[in-house]
Amino acid sequence: MKKLVVGFLALWVLCMACAVSKSKIVYVFPEAMPVAVKEGYTKQCDKGQALYAITCGKCHNITVKGKEVIPDFTPEQLIGYELRVLNPKHESNIPETVVTADELGMIMTFLTYKNKTHVPVRKPVM
Repeated sequence: MKKLVVGFLALWVLCMACAVSKSKIVYVFPEAMPVAVKEGYTKQCDKGQALYAITCGKCHNITVKGKEVIPDFTPEQLIGYELRVLNPKHESNIPETVVTADELGMIMTFLTYKNKTHVPVRKPVM
C-alpha cells in the first residue's frame, strides 16, 4: 500500500511539473540587458502574467485551433491601456480599486516582453 501511495505521489508531481512547464511563457528581453535586470523583469513579468490571466484574459485572449492564446499588443495599444482614462470601458470595468497602477505596470511589462504569438488583438483598444 505504501508503494502505491508513493508511486501515485510521484506520478502526481510529474504531471504537475509537466503542466507548469507547458504554461510557462518565454520572455524576450534586449540582449544588452544585464542578467540581474533580466531576473528582476522576469519576476515582474510572472506577476503580470498572473494579473493578466485574472483581469484581462477573459476578454482579450483569442482561441486559435482550440488553444487559448494571448495576443500581441502593439506599444500604442499598451499606452492606451496604461492610460485607462482614455478608454471609458476600462476605466469603469477595471478601476484603480480592482487593478492598481503598479499592477497595471506589471501587466504592461508582461505584455511587452512575452514571446510574440503573431496573433493580433482583435478587440478595439479604445
